[in-house]
Amino acid sequence: MPLFDGLGSGGEKTAVVIDLGAAYTKCGFAGETGPRFIIPSEIQKPGQQQTVKVVQYNINTEELYAILKEFIHTLYFRHLLVNPRDRRVVIIESILCPSHFRETLTKVFFKQFEVPSVLYAPSHLVAIMTIGINSALVMDCGYTETLVLPVSFTLQFQLQVCFP
Repeated sequence: MPLFDGLGSGGEKTAVVIDLGAAYTKCGFAGETGPRFIIPSEIQKPGQQQTVKVVQYNINTEELYAILKEFIHTLYFRHLLVNPRDRRVVIIESILCPSHFRETLTKVFFKQFEVPSVLYAPSHLVAIMTIGINSALVMDCGYTETLVLPVSFTLQFQLQVCFP
């Protein structure tokens, strides 16, 4: 419930989590057990009957910017009902996402919606972090492809103590 988000947590609002997929987009807030909304990854252009897919890698940057701008606007103001300037954004992305798509999406978030920060998290790493293990063979069955990747990571913390 976005209305009560800041009332007991010291004023820090939870981040918006977005997983853009080829067919569907999952979105919600960090800390929740699942996505709040699962919506089709497409927009309806004014004056046209057919819909346009949001996740397209082979179109020019200006057209992609316009499509992403409209889709993210719909996501924030029709579904999540929050102000984008107040919340950080976590994007769950595929490892094989082209850099020009990521750069255009980042430009939309910073220039159009003025979000405080954007974090890109690899989907395969996020999948094993949720179950608390540090290595696995992750299979991602998507709409257009299935991707199998071995994932292993270690967390190393270094403590530095400085005395004057």
